[in-house]
Amino acid sequence: MVTIGEKIAMLRKEKDITQTQLAEYLHLVPQTISKWEVGNGTPEVTLLPRIAAFFGVSIDELFGESSLEHA
Repeated sequence: MVTIGEKIAMLRKEKDITQTQLAEYLHLVPQTISKWEVGNGTPEVTLLPRIAAFFGVSIDELFGESSLEHA
């Protein structure tokens, strides 16, 4: 199972977005994004809708679930 940090890293790389760009969008420091991606913490639940919107995915998809897996 993919962690949320790994999923954020995958989505970020797919969209060719830097950790700094994502951090600026979320009003965080880039080190926070880096920590998530290497597994040293997770985003606060209040950030999940903004992260999902940034990448154009559902919150379920951030957690590695796809709509097909629920069907």
